[in-house]
Amino acid sequence: MLQYNNWSIEQGEWLPMQESDFEQQLTFSNGYLCQTAHFEEHYSGEQRLCTYIKGVEIPILNISAISVRLHDERLDLAQWRVEQFSRTLHKNEALLEREFVATSPNGHTLHVTATRRLLADKKEMMQLVYRIQSINYEGPMTILSLLRGGEDADRWYSLMNHVDDSICWQWSQLPAQNVQVCCAMNYHLTKNGVVVDKRPIKVEKQEVIGFSVTQSVKEGDVFELTKNVVVQDSLHNHKDLLIANTVSCLTNW
Repeated sequence: MLQYNNWSIEQGEWLPMQESDFEQQLTFSNGYLCQTAHFEEHYSGEQRLCTYIKGVEIPILNISAISVRLHDERLDLAQWRVEQFSRTLHKNEALLEREFVATSPNGHTLHVTATRRLLADKKEMMQLVYRIQSINYEGPMTILSLLRGGEDADRWYSLMNHVDDSICWQWSQLPAQNVQVCCAMNYHLTKNGVVVDKRPIKVEKQEVIGFSVTQSVKEGDVFELTKNVVVQDSLHNHKDLLIANTVSCLTNW
């Protein structure tokens, strides 16, 4: 169940049958971006991946999306055993924190903490910090930082994608409202506090763009992914400058 405090809402146990209801109650916004408390990582259970922008009723891309893959498994709370789960929404900061320990069907255990923040002073920006510690897994781990279409992706028309070594963006249009949206993302990855400077594999498909990095993992190793996203739309920006302004905002974070 959820515990309501003056400045926060707290969830202290893993209750997957109530997850859809919790997502709606843990919705948060900074006045421009609005998100439900969906999981960053892949989740095969019932979940609605929603990120809204002011003035548009159809959700845009899932800008929080990541994926964590071990040698033969993908992190999925609907399939893994979940323990020590907690989630806190800080209502005065548009900040969502989550922590859990999860064990895969093959016995691989990870400790994950995730912090997602919608900035108050620059409302078109979101920052995600995702920390993964291997408890007993040794082998390759792949971490993907993504912009991904959600359940309403078929209502948006992709105009152009771009992925280079450090930044990616997608320019889309909602024909029904004649609204264009540009989402741009970069990322920063460390292993045990040291920057991972390996060139990423570019992910560029029709509904998914981003970066993929694979590293060798030993017990106790800690990865920390920082993902920055900027979202701008043609309701508040000139269409001809939408891409340039979005990318400039991200690169001058």
